[in-house]
Amino acid sequence: MSKVKTTIIVNEEVWSQFKETISSRYGSHRNLSSAVEQAIKCFNAAELLNSFSDAMGFDAKIYPSIRDVENRRPKLRTSAGKIVREMRDERETRISRFKQHPEEIH
Repeated sequence: MSKVKTTIIVNEEVWSQFKETISSRYGSHRNLSSAVEQAIKCFNAAELLNSFSDAMGFDAKIYPSIRDVENRRPKLRTSAGKIVREMRDERETRISRFKQHPEEIH
């Protein structure tokens, strides 16, 4: 993998704290570039997943496409809309049995 040299602008206090953390963890600032690279990788979800899968000992380098995921989803024979409508109608029926007309209230 090739490396790229770059310049970043960060808050001086944040940078000093970062360098102190790296120095206390590794004993020097020599690993500063590696630490920055590792911090950047933490924001990359795919890289984070790859690191986790490597640590757990399984291969997750090949991800299914969105089409594969959609095709593998179970096909339901029912409609969620119909079920929700039935539940709402049943609830309305139950509630309406408890409603009293104003002239029936003593």
